[in-house]
Amino acid sequence: MALFTAFLGTLPRLLEDERDLCGYSGQDPAVDLWIRAADASLAATKAACAAVLAATAVGEANRSVQRVAQLFMDVIESADPEEVADLRANARLRRWAYRVPGEIAGAHQVNLQVDMALDGLESWLALEDPFDARAQAWAEPGLDCDAGPALSA
Repeated sequence: MALFTAFLGTLPRLLEDERDLCGYSGQDPAVDLWIRAADASLAATKAACAAVLAATAVGEANRSVQRVAQLFMDVIESADPEEVADLRANARLRRWAYRVPGEIAGAHQVNLQVDMALDGLESWLALEDPFDARAQAWAEPGLDCDAGPALSA
């Protein structure tokens, strides 16, 4: 649980650094500092996830936090937007699957931490949502981006 608490401690910095980059494509050298900060935050979160996953899981509480850490690791390591969307939707709909039963000793505290982590994941993944929607709207097939007359064949 101490490792999971340390992992949770990385999330505010990750969210803050990623929020700073929202909407930037990385083509401006002025944002290089923000990109390096976000990369460092992501590396810290990934290392904290790896530490949770490497620990021996004894009991339902430890297995629960490892499921959450594995979810984060899967999202971090995925290069497939559809896979990430599926993981996100699953975490939203099946939050109960990451929680521990109430009769487990310390369940309330563990579930609070699990909820904090899942809320953090949703917040992190939602950062780019407005920009994704805008980019999708710009790519609509009916949008005419050609300023000149159409070429005749």
